[in-house]
Amino acid sequence: MFKKLLISALITLPSIVMADGLLRTTNLDKYCEINPGDRQTVIYLDQNIIASKDPNWYKDILNKVKYRPGEKIQFVNINNGGSTVELIWETCYPSFTAERLKKLKENEGFGSLFTGGVADNLSNDQKFFNKQIVKALSYPLQKTRHETAPSFSASSFPRKKLIEAIYYDSKRLDVDDVFSRVIIFSDMIENSDLFTLESFNPLDTAKSVAKRYPMFLNYSSFQIYGINYTNNETKINENIRDFWSQFLLLSGAYVEQYGAQLAVEEDTLAWGFYKFKGYVQVSGIKGASAFRMIIGDDGKIRHGWLEIADMYLPVSGEVKCSGQNCTIDAEVLASPNLDAFRKKDVLRIEGTLENLKGHVGGKDESVIDSQGNPYQHPISLSRI
Repeated sequence: MFKKLLISALITLPSIVMADGLLRTTNLDKYCEINPGDRQTVIYLDQNIIASKDPNWYKDILNKVKYRPGEKIQFVNINNGGSTVELIWETCYPSFTAERLKKLKENEGFGSLFTGGVADNLSNDQKFFNKQIVKALSYPLQKTRHETAPSFSASSFPRKKLIEAIYYDSKRLDVDDVFSRVIIFSDMIENSDLFTLESFNPLDTAKSVAKRYPMFLNYSSFQIYGINYTNNETKINENIRDFWSQFLLLSGAYVEQYGAQLAVEEDTLAWGFYKFKGYVQVSGIKGASAFRMIIGDDGKIRHGWLEIADMYLPVSGEVKCSGQNCTIDAEVLASPNLDAFRKKDVLRIEGTLENLKGHVGGKDESVIDSQGNPYQHPISLSRI
């Protein structure tokens, strides 16, 4: 069914859409204005590998990707060859929080009998949204070079500059007070002059490329699928995976998912967004630190980030509160500098959600550093 809709959408796209790739619809913008979301989602589609007769590449987006009320959403085409992108559609998800919807319904007047009530208008907008998604997904089909999923080997990978594409489009993630979720459908094969696919060290290469293309991806979470879609080059795919994980981490982003398909994301109804600044003390020297997190209504930390100097450390964990007294018990998910911090180091802080103190490093004082000192660095944070 979806395949028929996708082909139909391609045939019936208005000429203005076919001309510049942008679906010019603004009637959903009100949802971002009335109920600004706490996250934005950017979906990149790698036109270089998209197959017109294979439904698998778009089913994950239609069936597994969920959006939050008032969430800003952008569909972006990575043009053949990489290095350049094109905005396909920018919109807002038509939905309200339960509290907001209740208030809107309570304020409905007599005129809603003629113009339609909040529930009716919301239902119509959601139907429109679902149709437009199909049109957005159909856009890369216009210039795709493949009817079926392509099959490449180490010697036949096409030229592709994904790093340049992300670098020159990184301003898209420059947002305040919301988190960015980036979903990419791609095999992630970078085939450019930056390194040789068949012989490169992924971690060392990530450092050198990060210096050549310095960018800050604003604590984004990346969900990448389409791996192995175009090839069976196991060693190359393993190296590419390790390269992207390290390169994005050095750029202030965390690879949350990386595989052949998307996993359904765990979510909650309510989120609380918190940002803190303060210091970490190492060997008696204080250094600037920052911490940000979203707390779900289940008490779990989502999109948690601890920043120490110029190091970005993604964290996950739980927040437990009794009255105003809270304890945050979190774990480092990855580190760009293993000489400083490592995966599974802990962040344990307590206090109110205005001021927190504790330590980062080893789980207890029995963990020592190379000098024989307890591997626990005091940290103090205040909400901003």
